[in-house]
Formats: sequence, structure tokens, C-alpha cells
Amino acid sequence: MPDATAAGSDQYRHPLSVRLWHWLSAAAISLLLFTGFNILNVHPRLYWGEVGNESTVPVAALLSTAAGGPDPKTLPAPAALQLGRYTWDVTGLLGVAQDTGADGMYFLLVWTPDSWHFGAMRAWHFFAAWALVLAWLAYMLYLFGSGRLRRVLWPSADQRTLRALIQDVWDHLRLRRHRGAAARIYNPLQKGAYLIVLLVLIPLAVATGLTMSNAITARFPELYSIFGGRQSARTLHAICALLLTLFVVVHLLQVILAGFWNGLRSMITGSFRIQGEQQP
Repeated sequence: MPDATAAGSDQYRHPLSVRLWHWLSAAAISLLLFTGFNILNVHPRLYWGEVGNESTVPVAALLSTAAGGPDPKTLPAPAALQLGRYTWDVTGLLGVAQDTGADGMYFLLVWTPDSWHFGAMRAWHFFAAWALVLAWLAYMLYLFGSGRLRRVLWPSADQRTLRALIQDVWDHLRLRRHRGAAARIYNPLQKGAYLIVLLVLIPLAVATGLTMSNAITARFPELYSIFGGRQSARTLHAICALLLTLFVVVHLLQVILAGFWNGLRSMITGSFRIQGEQQP
């Protein structure tokens, strides 16, 4: 006879609106990360302030460490990864030489096909950005209007204690899966991650992206003052993209550890299987 407790019970966890937001945002963010990486690939240097060019000291960059340098077809071009005051030799490990100019090797993060034009990447980036903005606005109206933000995503009183947070971090480090009643709600780290993405990273990514638009800043020049200049906004935009990428990677790893097919099914049908509970 099969073990009913091991089989678990089903919980209707994700309403249609949540599933639509999940898949629309997943598609938009995937396209944004792809096109954004290729836009950064054209000039892999980040600056702070209003001005950024070859003569400006970057806060983060992939740089050539030798003027001229060897033939990149025969020897790795000397390269360094710079983050603030720190520099690491990444010769042959990161970046490829595009050509040799007056300032030495010009680098790309990776080779890309000639058909991946900068203008086309920008157009697709803007398209995905507006898709994400519209989906985010609709979802935020739903979260506040339905009360789901308070009921589901906002940490409860017992989850806002230091002990609960430490225990949740320890459970994650041990790759411990929640079962039974504990699996029926999001854990503190889940809630915190979702709230940071929804209330901080996406709005900040949109605002900094708008600051790089000449049309928007001509109407709202205050954006320059808020972010400290166009190049500062570009750097913050890249940091948001990096954090969103980290969120996506950790999210996928957690889905795999918690049960990939169960998680996928819940985002298609809305039904999530709770392990460790008896079927009614």
C-alpha cells in the first residue's frame, strides 16, 4: 500500500494573476539581461558622475594592461579586471581583444556575431523594459488591491525575529527542504528576496534606465541630481542587473532543490504538492 504521508497533499498556491506575472516577468527579464549584457559588451567600463569615456577613470572595467600588446590571434591579450582600487590579472581568462587602437587593446567581454548590432539590441532592450514595467504595474496593483502583499509576501511577526532569520539561513545552508505546514508559506528569505526584487531592484533598474534616456531627462532633469549623473545611473543600472541575475540563479537552484517538476507544475496549474502531509 502506498504511503499517503509521503505522497503529500496539494495546495492551490499561485492564482492566475501570479502565474501570468511570473512568466511575463521571466521572459522580459531574460531578454533584458541578454540585450543588456550585449550593450555593456560594446564598452565594458562603468563610471561615476556625468562623463565616461576612454580618458575617464572607471569604477569597474575590463582593461588592456599593455599598449599594442601581442597579436590576439597567437597570444592572449594582456588584460585586467578592475573594481575600484583593486585589479586582477585575467589574461586569457576573461575578455577578448577586438582591435589595437591608440590606447592599446580594446576589449569585449565575449565575442558576438556581427549581426548583433548595437542599435537592434537597444531596441529590443527598450521593448522588454516597457513590457516589464507594464507587467510590474499591473502586478503591484493586484498585490495591494487583493491584500496578497500583506497576506503572502510580508513577513509575519514570528518571521521578523533574529532567531527565525538565523534558523532560515541555517536551513538554507544545509539545503534543508521545508515539509508539512512549514512548506505552506514562504520562508523569511524567500519573502525578503521577493520584496527586494519587487520594491527595490525593478523600480531602481527602471529609474536608472530612464536617466540614461535623453528624451526622459530633457523633461525630468531632476533624475541627474537623484543619481549623480548619467554614468552613475548606468553603473547603478548594471548593479541592479547583476543582483537580478544573482536572484534568478539562486531562485532556479532553490526550485531544483525543492523539486523542479513540483515547482514548474505549480507555476503552470497553480497547484503545489506539500510533502509530509496526508492526502485528505
